Amino acid sequence: MALFKVTTKKLLVSNGKRLEAGMTAEISYNASSLPWNTATKTELKRQLKMKYNVDFPDGFINGINLNIEKL
Repeated sequence: MALFKVTTKKLLVSNGKRLEAGMTAEISYNASSLPWNTATKTELKRQLKMKYNVDFPDGFINGINLNIEKL
């Protein structure tokens, strides 16, 4: 099982919520790359909620706003 580090690339503002550049979450996945499917998005949102207490909007979960690094 691979571990991926997902990091926000830039400041994101949505409905008065600030998501700072450099916020990270670690997600494990049983493949060599991390797909953007519903389970992955749900896990990313859960990790960011636990770590930073922010609700990450679904519209920002994409390759433009996030950097994925395999650890």
